[in-house]
Amino acid sequence: MTKELFKNIPSKVGDLVRGVESGRIGLPDLQRPFVWQDSKVRELFDSMLRGYPIGYIMLWESPANYESKKNSIGSNDKTYVEAKELVIDGQQRLTALVASMYGVKIVDKNFAEHEIRISFNPLTREFAVFTSALEKAPEWISKVSDVFLAKENNTISTLRRRYIRELNESRDKKDMNRLTDAEEDLIENNINALLNLTDYSLPTLEISYDAPEEDVADIFVRVNSGGQSLNENNFIQTLISVYENSTNDRINQFCKESRIPRDGTS
Repeated sequence: MTKELFKNIPSKVGDLVRGVESGRIGLPDLQRPFVWQDSKVRELFDSMLRGYPIGYIMLWESPANYESKKNSIGSNDKTYVEAKELVIDGQQRLTALVASMYGVKIVDKNFAEHEIRISFNPLTREFAVFTSALEKAPEWISKVSDVFLAKENNTISTLRRRYIRELNESRDKKDMNRLTDAEEDLIENNINALLNLTDYSLPTLEISYDAPEEDVADIFVRVNSGGQSLNENNFIQTLISVYENSTNDRINQFCKESRIPRDGTS
């Protein structure tokens, strides 16, 4: 029987996101153009809350011959000086989760900074792409990142009370009935359901650190063939973004400058 180059690792969304934030997991898409539309990120949250599968993540355990080259990739101050695992498949999916859940800005295809803002209605369990109208609507929490960050800061009770107070005030102005006890319980349950998405199981495959680079490159191309068209050059760019940050920065700067017209030009 042929030896498998990978193993299954039971993973939760929260563990993967924290792995990216700490730098343990190298996620190149945080530093290069993100191609998903915000509506697709909204669908991702809706699928998770409904308990639908959202695909899988494939990691490559840090190859042994890159020990002296590794740099960290994350979103804030890093716990890890070097990435222990590299995302081979599911980069856009994981980028969407990190960015929208914790307000981490990404760059779009034109290299402009962009915040993925997904709104949530605790009364109806609906998600929507952020708009200025939703920001003013008391029924909606304008950004799910506000909820996840409140949990991190131990202020989730404050957020929930403020939401209920502002919604009641809005109903008072419209001569509508205030929230019932049942509705307040529903709000609390739905906010907790949103927070519990960090425990959502996301199937994860890990390629062994001693897998030949040629095989890993082939896997990279094959597993991505059904989505965004990627090739061996994209695999090389992924390696550069994790193990050669300064080179990656120069490449991205060149791409950015080529997209943005200089003053006096069109």
